[in-house]
Amino acid sequence: MIKISNGTKKGFKLKVPNNDLVRPKTSKIRKMIFDILQSVEGMEILDIFAGSGSLGIEALSMGASFVTFMDRSTASINCIKDNLSKCEFTDKSHVINKDFSSGTRMLIKNKKKYDLIFIDPPYSYFDDKTLNGIIRTALKLSPPGGIIICEHPKEENIVLNVENKVKKYKDKFITFCWQN
Repeated sequence: MIKISNGTKKGFKLKVPNNDLVRPKTSKIRKMIFDILQSVEGMEILDIFAGSGSLGIEALSMGASFVTFMDRSTASINCIKDNLSKCEFTDKSHVINKDFSSGTRMLIKNKKKYDLIFIDPPYSYFDDKTLNGIIRTALKLSPPGGIIICEHPKEENIVLNVENKVKKYKDKFITFCWQN
């Protein structure tokens, strides 16, 4: 279990799927991400590869208006739904049981846009997709000024026309991107 670190639900314990596919965000990483963001008040957020839903739920606790969670694992989906119910955020959320490709295609087709997109794929996913490819897809769901945050196992140069900042934390990299 992990705890929400900020906002109205600070201290709430969240369930984590019991498998090797999920790397729940430690409170230090979540703190670093939200310190950089400063505010998520009123934002509409997409949490892709959501796992336990900790990033999106922390954002709701800090005043985000709505979070869409996406994961293909049934164990993760059940965990997210339980965590949302426990925190009383079911009315401020939508949970999608789809993989990255089909889920993002569906959202793009429906012309959805999100102020903030969290992307935290299993590190094995980077064998097929580069950071640039993942961000290129996410940009289709982000309005000008939208922010994309992606955790990845190795440093990669961003070749897309976006502003970006990379933070290293132990053995992982977290890239923040935004388009003007």
